[in-house]
Amino acid sequence: MDQVKLVREWDPDIFHARVLELERQGWESRRETYRVTAEMNPETGIISHVYSIELRKSARSNDT
Repeated sequence: MDQVKLVREWDPDIFHARVLELERQGWESRRETYRVTAEMNPETGIISHVYSIELRKSARSNDT
């Protein structure tokens, strides 16, 4: 069974660093799920962008 992970971050630098690290670990980005949405940051009350993407890792890749 495939594993799915969702990465969501307010900071684009942190977002891209997390995605790159997961890809190095064998996760595959599902590029069609990449989204940038405007949302209110609950910590600051400021409307900002949230970056999100799903990553998938097949059970087969865990065996290698």
